[in-house]
Amino acid sequence: MGQVYTDLFESIFSFSSLNRSFYSAAKGKWDRTSVAKFCIDLEKNILEIIDQIYDNTYEFGPYRSFTIFEPKKRKIESASFRDRVVHHSIFKTLEVVFEPKFFFHSYACRSGRGSHAAMLTLKKWVSIYPTMWFLKCDIKKYFESIDREILFKILSESINDERLLSCIKKLIFTAPGNKGIPIGNLTSQLFANVYLNELDQYVKRVLRKKYYVRYMDDFIILVSNHEEAREVLNLVREFVSNKLKLELSPQKVLVGRVSEGVCFVGYMVFPSQIRLRSGRLRSYRQKLKKRYIESLIGKTNSHNKSWKDSLEAFSGHASYCDDFIDMYKGLICDLDKLRI
Repeated sequence: MGQVYTDLFESIFSFSSLNRSFYSAAKGKWDRTSVAKFCIDLEKNILEIIDQIYDNTYEFGPYRSFTIFEPKKRKIESASFRDRVVHHSIFKTLEVVFEPKFFFHSYACRSGRGSHAAMLTLKKWVSIYPTMWFLKCDIKKYFESIDREILFKILSESINDERLLSCIKKLIFTAPGNKGIPIGNLTSQLFANVYLNELDQYVKRVLRKKYYVRYMDDFIILVSNHEEAREVLNLVREFVSNKLKLELSPQKVLVGRVSEGVCFVGYMVFPSQIRLRSGRLRSYRQKLKKRYIESLIGKTNSHNKSWKDSLEAFSGHASYCDDFIDMYKGLICDLDKLRI
């Protein structure tokens, strides 16, 4: 279980903490009406939050629902700006509580980590052990499937503060639906890592698998042979089902030799090279062409993104690949053809 924390409530819901959280929540959103309205009476609004939190009358919600399609189709539940200020204040403290408890090779939504660091860790391992096998798994509809009772129990094992737990319970259980946590909440990123840290510790301490890396609900375990991969798969499937009430995505479970390449966080990782996954390259190419054509005809898109933004995003992701220069030249050549 590790250290149990007490007396967090007052520091989270102090005026200074909520004031800092306002600026964190408002970053990059100063042009939004909800931010402007909150800012006009900033002190009054923060004091109102504090009064309601202390009286246990603060209510989260309602949420605004919308769908995004990149990088894949997802339903987003967006909280009010007032709630997001509270989320930021809770997040900042709970991050300090749970960060030391997390598995080292968990890379999503953690400061100083990310998908590139996850990929490079895997690359280091497969370069050293090119004859190993891999087991790749993904949790089916992860955020939507999290069991709220189990999540709250896990959080309660590290927090001994009834007032804070009461607030967290409201946050978790008043979200839309009967299970899952809203993808759009800052706290959901942390809660999602807390939840799957149970799997991390199981793989590390019980199964004793040394070469295990996770990026949110996408994870890789390196093993000695095909038989071991199947054995570990059955144990992992049983654990996530019985202990976490989750399900592995059947179509995303892969077993293979690392020498044949491991698909992870948008890359194909080989012992001797890194390549961009073909679907990711195709997506970048289509998006870049679309935005370049829009710039030629003077049309703006709904995201206010230019073709240069798309090219920069591609370069940031693909620069780790051994064939980056060739891919970059190919994209520029495609754009030149559109101008003819």
